[in-house]
Amino acid sequence: MKALRVAAGVALYSFRDSVRDRFFALFAVFAVAAVYASVLAGVMAVDQEGRVLTDIGLLLIELTALAYSLYGASTSLLREAETKTIYLVFSRPVPRWAYLAGKVAGALLTAAFMLLVMGALHLLLLRLRGFGVPACYAQALFGSFLKLAVIVSAAFCVSLFSTSAVSTLVISGFLWTAGHFVPETRFLADRAAGLSGYALKAGLLLVPNLQLFNARDAAGTACFQAGPALGAAAGWVLAAYLASLWLLSRKEF
Repeated sequence: MKALRVAAGVALYSFRDSVRDRFFALFAVFAVAAVYASVLAGVMAVDQEGRVLTDIGLLLIELTALAYSLYGASTSLLREAETKTIYLVFSRPVPRWAYLAGKVAGALLTAAFMLLVMGALHLLLLRLRGFGVPACYAQALFGSFLKLAVIVSAAFCVSLFSTSAVSTLVISGFLWTAGHFVPETRFLADRAAGLSGYALKAGLLLVPNLQLFNARDAAGTACFQAGPALGAAAGWVLAAYLASLWLLSRKEF
């Protein structure tokens, strides 16, 4: 129970630190401008204005939350190592698993908070344009959160072996991009012969299939089936957490 309280304390501290960070205000301003841009794009769509407003707004919400979440995951542990804060933490009876769980949970809490705030703003703008809440809007935001949970957990893992925050951002960005093309890559791997086909299939084991959580395509039409996607996301997050914990245990803190 004490370790769980430690994890919860670290999560809340990380969340408050992220919200107070000056970069959060910067991204909040960007989010407002981005959603407003989606309104302008919707005006130009005429007959499909509601659909365009929904699609572009959800996309920009997801990308904004992704940018800030990856920045936080890439710099969190590195910043605490550079300021020696992490040495002070581990000089006390703080389990590493609880500390890492708290850092990941804090990052996911920040991502969820950003999605909720920007989603509320997006719905307000849709309302001002004369549209109601799109069908399955909550499921679409939940799908975005699952994608963020997977990639943020992976970013924490990468940050423990990469040489800088920039390299962590680059690798995590590559995983995010590649994760949206897993079905196409798997099709090519099945068609490829010899060593290249085996290499593609082996590489796919390290890339999360983010299309499983791409509920934005279903917003306004059919509802997103969250059950299977939630299980897949939980598996990826757990695998990334365990890999991160192993790397953290090898650090001399």
